[in-house]
Amino acid sequence: MKNINPKYYEPLEQMMSIRHQYMAKIISSKRGLNIYDFFKDKQILDLGCGTGEFLNNYHELGSVCTGVDVIKNFQIKNKQKFHLIKTNFQTYLKKNKKKYDVVFLFEFLEHLSIDERKNLFNTLSKILNSDGLIFLSTLNRNLISEFLSINIAENILKLIPRNTHDPKLFLKPSDIKILSNKNNLKLSDIQGISYNPFIKTFKLSKIELVNYFATITN
Repeated sequence: MKNINPKYYEPLEQMMSIRHQYMAKIISSKRGLNIYDFFKDKQILDLGCGTGEFLNNYHELGSVCTGVDVIKNFQIKNKQKFHLIKTNFQTYLKKNKKKYDVVFLFEFLEHLSIDERKNLFNTLSKILNSDGLIFLSTLNRNLISEFLSINIAENILKLIPRNTHDPKLFLKPSDIKILSNKNNLKLSDIQGISYNPFIKTFKLSKIELVNYFATITN
């Protein structure tokens, strides 16, 4: 994915509000806070930050934000307490000396090899502050997910460029749980996501058969 088609970012932009909604739900249930108060003065790391526009929302809520992406398609300029860095995540994490309260892994894990995921989760357990949260979204690994995300979304509806995904790299929730448990982390929530391609909107769902959110704690 070195040469990203701009169309790749369109569904990600459409996901911004549902990400916020999901995090608000988790933060309310697990921390007893509204999302606006929670994100004041938090240290956030966003791996696979894309344009940086989603991360910027939390900078505006008072967080100190760092975004990392191997592709420089940043739409937000660096500023005080907000930095976007063009590099791969392994290079960044090797040099990183900070700890974070929140880590975003939205639509990121399904683009990593199995070894890259193992290394990532091993590092996450070391850089997450006490009582930290990891929020992620990814694609489930099954035939229905493969059919809908590749045959339908990529090849027929052309919602995203072809060859965006490799279904062999999709993750079942059980894969997330195993990676977490091996690194003293806990998978504490799974929430499905549904998509309406005609009105181009996402909503939370009780079914995690295709896309899903997850929350990991330490």
